[in-house]
Amino acid sequence: MRFLILMDGLRTDLVWVAWALLPGVAVYLIRAPKTLRSWQKAVARTVGAVLLTVFGFVSLVLAVGMWLGADPPREHVGFVSPSGARDALLSHSSLRDSSATQVSVKEGCCRRLIAYEYFGDGDDYMDARSVRWIDDHHLAIRYSQDPSGQQKCLTRVGDVMVSCEPQPEPFPARPAEPKP
Repeated sequence: MRFLILMDGLRTDLVWVAWALLPGVAVYLIRAPKTLRSWQKAVARTVGAVLLTVFGFVSLVLAVGMWLGADPPREHVGFVSPSGARDALLSHSSLRDSSATQVSVKEGCCRRLIAYEYFGDGDDYMDARSVRWIDDHHLAIRYSQDPSGQQKCLTRVGDVMVSCEPQPEPFPARPAEPKP
């Protein structure tokens, strides 16, 4: 049984294993230790050099792509319940055209349950006044409604009751119309 689990993991990661072995094969071909004829040695070294060059170029492109596609830095604000037994975490990140906000509640040592989540074109930034603990089992979250984005506020996460308090979307003030 353990062997089957190992083989299943190897099969799913086979592309990465082959990618890791590629430089070794390329270096072996460049060295061409047991080739007697000079034309065979030249072909093996050329193929090895091409493999090593392609490996380096593709690795560089992947590294730059992962760096550019990475999530933006997140701002975090922590909230501790009045007794200190529970905590919540407000995380926010802004892109050029959108923003993402999450409020999560810690459960146990290593697990976080998401109570509020937003992703959209607007800026739904919530500050330290937006989240507060009422007691160890009740959390209040105030947020601005944004119909253009995806918002979700759960009323219960684990054993914590969440009070979701949507605020109306702020509208720009209209200039007063002159009376005739």
